[in-house]
Amino acid sequence: MEAKIFREIIQRMDIPCLILEGNVVRFANSSAEGALKRKLIGECIGEEVLQSRTPFLEWRSFEVDRYRIYLGLDVSEIHRLRGELEKRKEFFATATHEIRSATNSILGYLALYVDGEIKLAHKELAEKAYSAALKLSALVNDLLDYVRIEEGTEELKLEPLKVNTLLHAIVEDLKGYAFRKNVRINVLPVAEHIKIIGDRKAFSCVMRNVLDNAIKYTSIKERGEKSVKVSFAEGKEMLCIKVEDTGIGIEPERLPHLFEVFGSYSPEGTGLGLAISKKFVELMQGEIAVYSAGPNQGTTVMLWFRKAEE
Repeated sequence: MEAKIFREIIQRMDIPCLILEGNVVRFANSSAEGALKRKLIGECIGEEVLQSRTPFLEWRSFEVDRYRIYLGLDVSEIHRLRGELEKRKEFFATATHEIRSATNSILGYLALYVDGEIKLAHKELAEKAYSAALKLSALVNDLLDYVRIEEGTEELKLEPLKVNTLLHAIVEDLKGYAFRKNVRINVLPVAEHIKIIGDRKAFSCVMRNVLDNAIKYTSIKERGEKSVKVSFAEGKEMLCIKVEDTGIGIEPERLPHLFEVFGSYSPEGTGLGLAISKKFVELMQGEIAVYSAGPNQGTTVMLWFRKAEE
């Protein structure tokens, strides 16, 4: 009777439990069989085998008379937190390196002037110092945005936004940049009355990042048409904004990592643009995806936003 009650109690335990006599399993509750994906009674099994088959569990054991009892403790959350910690360490290490690199460039150019080796009017070095300062400023701003989003202190004001008005203002600002890069931008018309739910600043940040990338990676294409097209697809509840370019494309193995911090790094960018864009889009309850058939096949970015009620 006592053995029956004991078995029933163990069977109701949420954590995996095994009772072995020698190396032979005499009892295994459903949690243990579920974790190991098999029936275990009568099977010979050792601690090394247990650990190799269930890397997300940490097995603790103790002896009672001639029996050894194993309890499996779920450590998947610990592993997840360790992984997050490693990502954060890598993030700050990369960010620190980029800040130091840009700062050293600025200091190096200015040191030449301070030491009297060049005149401040030296155009080429002044342009290099200015370019490095711009990159440093952009990196710091992106870092601040990313940290605020991660910490949940970035508050968005969600309201109806007129897509046509906002998007055309952004494109107008970028036309000079596109012209210098020899890239043509074509924005297909969208009905003036269509509105989405979003934050004005966040929407502008996302679209600038996406269009800036499209122009930049199209401009460095060696031959062929260099163009960026913006089109729209209207659903019942969502509006899709599609940005297609004829640029250098993306290798298939890189696609899953584009939204990671510094996953889309380029010498001209900060490596945070797409990571910030994805977080902003999600905060606006939308979605973003990137597609490419491969190198020199162009890239398509699709963004979905909730439509505002008319």
